[in-house]
Amino acid sequence: MVYFFPTLDKYFEGVLMYEVKDKKAYVYSVKDNRKFDTFSKWIDYLENRGYFKGRKSATATIFLEANPTSPSIASILSTSNSLYWKTSLLINITDILSSIQEKVKPGGEFSGTAIRKISEGLELHFFKEEKSEKKLLILTKSDLYRYEVYIFDQIVKEKYLPFPTKEMKRTLDEIINFIRYVFSVSICYGQSTAGN
Repeated sequence: MVYFFPTLDKYFEGVLMYEVKDKKAYVYSVKDNRKFDTFSKWIDYLENRGYFKGRKSATATIFLEANPTSPSIASILSTSNSLYWKTSLLINITDILSSIQEKVKPGGEFSGTAIRKISEGLELHFFKEEKSEKKLLILTKSDLYRYEVYIFDQIVKEKYLPFPTKEMKRTLDEIINFIRYVFSVSICYGQSTAGN
């Protein structure tokens, strides 16, 4: 969700959508059931319809509603010509480690998670009832990052995960969101599936 606040007491709701067929992102206006190629076209449309008065500067506030199980909006919208999103790539594994060290402490967001630095990156263990239930490897090579997820020491195929695991450039937020997803996903014990 996107919220545009032209004033403190008024806002407009939109949804950032990605058209897979056209490989194009757009803003969908909830109020008017219309699509817009850019934020500025959406805001201009709202102004022209008389929903608010006065010229709005580039400092108009737009909030994005967080969803840890979805790919980040930066990863959806990043293109060769990215007008709205600047992505800062990680320099090294130390950046990730320093950003989650507080979160793995007792009472932190990832409390009960063991983390260690390995030669290829980071290894995180997620425990349940004092047993390692899930393991996440964050592996790096030449500023590219990939993930490996294990449940009870069995690797999880990428097609079963909501994020790509292949080697690619990633932002710190994308990596933290993936850690958040693996930490929060529940495992169903005693279930079995047939096929691949």
